[in-house]
Amino acid sequence: MKKIFTLIAVAAMALTANAQGKYAMEEGETIAAGTQPAKDKRVATCKLVFGEGGDDFKAAVADASVEGYTAYTPGNGTNGNKENGTFYLLTPTIDGNITVAVVLNADKAFYIEEDGTALENFNGIKVDEKYYGTYTFNVKANKTYKVYCAGSKLGFYGFELKEGSATGIKAVKAENANAAAYNLAGQKVAENYKGVVIKDGKKMIQK
Repeated sequence: MKKIFTLIAVAAMALTANAQGKYAMEEGETIAAGTQPAKDKRVATCKLVFGEGGDDFKAAVADASVEGYTAYTPGNGTNGNKENGTFYLLTPTIDGNITVAVVLNADKAFYIEEDGTALENFNGIKVDEKYYGTYTFNVKANKTYKVYCAGSKLGFYGFELKEGSATGIKAVKAENANAAAYNLAGQKVAENYKGVVIKDGKKMIQK
């Protein structure tokens, strides 16, 4: 009897582990528009489709890394607000929350739609400078979520699905290793400049 209960507990733990998952693009990975990643890279509890029409989605090493992700696709050459273009469709089979890792161009409106209707907190978000980071939103089982940028191509590193609800908007910005540095007078300085600089919106000492 004890063995049976142990087996049931192990099975329950396995089901919980399988109810969530993460997909991260790899350098050199190519996905044809309108299709999914290779079967061995898919998340069992969430279908992911890369846009429609246009060119293939090709992954390369990003200008800036986001924690847990190193490569991304800049899209398939067509704006995301078109029927055929750069967007990402996520259809989870469980309730929970999804974190998407993206590259969003400045002054371009970012959307996440649930079955064609924009989510309240993701109805045209804009950033002042190019954004490398993540956004987290709650999802319902068997609903389809379209992640895209209007008038531009949204870069995409991957996503992670977790059980449970996330509260509010979660946005995490990545460090941009290639960001320009400026001195306190607002003048652009070289990489070998020594002293206090402002880089990627942060004040730091460059030695």
